[in-house]
Amino acid sequence: MLRRTDVIGFAGLGMLVMGAILFLTGSESELTWLYWMTGTCIWFVGFGVLLGWIIWRAGTFSERPAVRSAAARKH
Repeated sequence: MLRRTDVIGFAGLGMLVMGAILFLTGSESELTWLYWMTGTCIWFVGFGVLLGWIIWRAGTFSERPAVRSAAARKH
């Protein structure tokens, strides 16, 4: 089931793909170094965002028991 916070994961994945495209598709123009640097930075940021989202989402998968009220604990 998708949550609203899953947009963070999709954004990280998009940054990974965009960074790889910028990094790997070079041209013979004068701005090749700019594409290489920008692609590398976007890829690393995308990887960090995606990894952080995976760790955060993995922690929310566990079923937590409901908190019982004080009256319910006395019985």
